[in-house]
Amino acid sequence: MTSWARTALNRIYADFLMPSRLPTFRRLLSAFVEADYDVVSIEQYRDRLNAAGGAPGQRTVILRHDIDTDPGTGRRMWEIERDLGVGGSFFFRLSTLDVPLMQAIAGSGSHASYHYEELATVAKRHRLRSRSAIDDHLQEIRSDFLRNLASLRAQTGLPIDIVASHGDFVNRRLGIPNWSFLTDEGFRREAGIELETYDEAMMGHVTSRHSDTLHPRYWLPETPLAAIDRGESVIYLLVHPRHWRVSRRLNALDDLGRLRESVAYRVGMGR
Repeated sequence: MTSWARTALNRIYADFLMPSRLPTFRRLLSAFVEADYDVVSIEQYRDRLNAAGGAPGQRTVILRHDIDTDPGTGRRMWEIERDLGVGGSFFFRLSTLDVPLMQAIAGSGSHASYHYEELATVAKRHRLRSRSAIDDHLQEIRSDFLRNLASLRAQTGLPIDIVASHGDFVNRRLGIPNWSFLTDEGFRREAGIELETYDEAMMGHVTSRHSDTLHPRYWLPETPLAAIDRGESVIYLLVHPRHWRVSRRLNALDDLGRLRESVAYRVGMGR
C-alpha cells in the first residue's frame, strides 16, 4: 500500500469510523489529577501569573480546546472536566459559535473565547498569495477582527480578552499565521486583547507541550503521559473535539468545505 493510500484510509477511519475516545480523555485528565497536577484554563493560568508576578509554584496542566468543527463534542468534554473538577479553555470559531454553551462554560468557572481567523478569511476572499498582498489588506483584516470581536462580546457578555489563532491551509501556504496582525501592541490595546495564546508571556513558562492529532498517532510530539512520568512542571495540552468523537455529518461538511475553498483559492491564484 502506498503512503498516500494509507493516509487516505487513516483519514476515512478518523472522520467516519473511529469509536468515541472520550473515555480515554477522561482517563487522561484523571491521570493528571491523580499525579497532583492542577488542570486549569488559560484564563486561570494568566490570572495566576499576574498574581504571582511570575510562574506559579504548583505543577500545572494548561488545557486548551479549539472547537474547529464540533461544539457538541466540545460540550461533552466540558461535562467530563466539570465532573472531575478541572478547568479548561474553549475557543470557538465563527462557524462553530454556540453562545449558550460559551456562557455555560464561563459560568462553571472555565473559560470560553474566540478562535479567530480573519487573516486567512481575507486572504481567501481576495486570493492573496504574498506577504505584501496581506500587508496591503491589513486594515481590512483588522476591521473584520474588531467587528467580529464586538459582535461576540455583545452576544455572549464575555470579555473575550484572550484569543487563540486558528490555522488554515492558506496560512500554511503563505507562511503567515493568523496571529501575525496581533503583534502590534497599539492595535491590541484598541481591540482590548490582553493575551494571544501563543504569546511568549505565557508559553515561556511551559515545559512540555502536546497537541492531539489524527489516528493512528493521536499525539504530537508524544503522549502527555510521558510528561507526567518526567514530572514536568507546566504541561500545555491542546485538544480538538474532532479527534475524540466522530460526527460524520460535520466531518463530511468540513472536508468538502476545505476542498471547495482550496480549489477556489488555487483557481483564483491563476487569474
